[in-house]
Amino acid sequence: MAVLAMLLVAAGVSFLLFSLKPAVTICRQDNNAGWKILLMLIICFLFGYLLFLYYLYGIDSTSFIENSLAIILFGGSIFVMMVINLSLKSIRKIQSIARQERHNSLHDSLTGLANRKHFLTAISDKVEQSAPFSVFILDLNGFKQINDMLGHYYADQVLIKAAAVIKRQLPEECFFSRIGGDQFTLISSAVTDENIRNLMTCIHLALKTPFNINSYNLKISMCCGGSVFPENSNQIVTLLQQADNAMSEAKKRQVGYITYNDSLDNDAKYRLEISSRLHNALAENQFQVHYQPLINVKAGRIHHFEALIRWPAAEGGFIPPDKFIPIAEQNNLIRQITICVLNNICDHLQELKQAGLSSCIHINLSTRDLQDDHISVRLAELINQGRILAKELVLEVTETAVMNDISATKTVLMQLSRQGFLISLDDFGTGYSSLSILLELPIHQIKIDRSFVTSMQEKRNSRSIVQSIILLAHNLGCTVVAEGVETKVLVDELTNLKCDYLQGYYYSKPLPVTALIEYCRDTDKMQPVCADFSI
Repeated sequence: MAVLAMLLVAAGVSFLLFSLKPAVTICRQDNNAGWKILLMLIICFLFGYLLFLYYLYGIDSTSFIENSLAIILFGGSIFVMMVINLSLKSIRKIQSIARQERHNSLHDSLTGLANRKHFLTAISDKVEQSAPFSVFILDLNGFKQINDMLGHYYADQVLIKAAAVIKRQLPEECFFSRIGGDQFTLISSAVTDENIRNLMTCIHLALKTPFNINSYNLKISMCCGGSVFPENSNQIVTLLQQADNAMSEAKKRQVGYITYNDSLDNDAKYRLEISSRLHNALAENQFQVHYQPLINVKAGRIHHFEALIRWPAAEGGFIPPDKFIPIAEQNNLIRQITICVLNNICDHLQELKQAGLSSCIHINLSTRDLQDDHISVRLAELINQGRILAKELVLEVTETAVMNDISATKTVLMQLSRQGFLISLDDFGTGYSSLSILLELPIHQIKIDRSFVTSMQEKRNSRSIVQSIILLAHNLGCTVVAEGVETKVLVDELTNLKCDYLQGYYYSKPLPVTALIEYCRDTDKMQPVCADFSI
């Protein structure tokens, strides 16, 4: 019996020895005093087991108490070994979960890139190191159109693929992150013009090949704006604002990238000044509406006019619409401007009628106007007040405005069409979604973008495009307007191509309503009182 007791105690010693290594590991990973006490107890148990084993070795036989004690010590050693090993596994599992949580908190779940939080930490570290670096904000072009047309799955796949191919092309020293939506950021040691140019070339080459996603070949590009530390600023907020301004300018100019410079800051100050003056302009009714005639080619007469907003500048002349309209959209003032133009149109229609002119006015709707039923409600009010008839107004929309939210736009345009308003698609042919818009929306007229019209004489392809658009529109039951007509040669050529309406400086520049009435009186193309308002 002494031999069996000795074997049990010896096995217990072995189990305690196996417990020492994981116990030491736990103590190194967790400084809690309880684990250190447990390690000391295991060591003490080990000495106790050895003393008892030595005692058993010196006796010939064991009593019931000694055998029972040997069994208890054997079971206790197994218990200690299991507790220690299970504790180590639990600690490692918790640490693994914690590491994963830390990783998730610092990385984008879709692309696996660093997220905004990680980016802000990284740029803070770079600023503290004081070494020169550049920071870029990158924005995908055409991403919203892919999202609207094909859905979130394809949009997500584009983000995943774009992130992967760009990351592969970037030098290892670059910190590449996604901060939300289709915007990415990049921190690099490139600060000279040449190094930045090489870096941007890497990015644009990475996106040169279209992404093949479920048989769709999706072409994507990027606009980038950058700022250099400490050359442009040594403040993180300012650096990011400068990079964002540069990126916006790159989008506006449709170039690959722009690095911040002082001229961009001056432009930002100008936009801020315009923004602050817009409220006063609306309150003081500073905006004017001028009208440019559209000539009916078959009848050789005019009764259609496009309403164009004008904002007089204090120093003379006018502030260009492309300078203040985008700012008005950002400030949510564009709807008030649209209502202002509508009110002017209603007043001017009465003046035209008093002058014996039955007229149809074209008005441009903005992106904001197409997002809900605000414009249709206002137009219904004007009709109920007797200030306007639906046939006296043509609503012009651009592809860019439509594609901002095609679902909402479709709802709004359908409502306007049911109210009796005719819809004209402006700047047709400049985007890749033009044909799908014709299928989705109630379009009654197509306006060919002036870039195709003005280049018809120099570029054979432009003439072919214009001819194809006219044929397509007529087959779809739409009329066609050619914008930018400035020469007699263009008039003759467009007439031969059976374009319905011509608009441009060859006939007239935009005129205030008084001058418009005089223009109509002085021309042989005077419109009779009973006009055909169809387009």
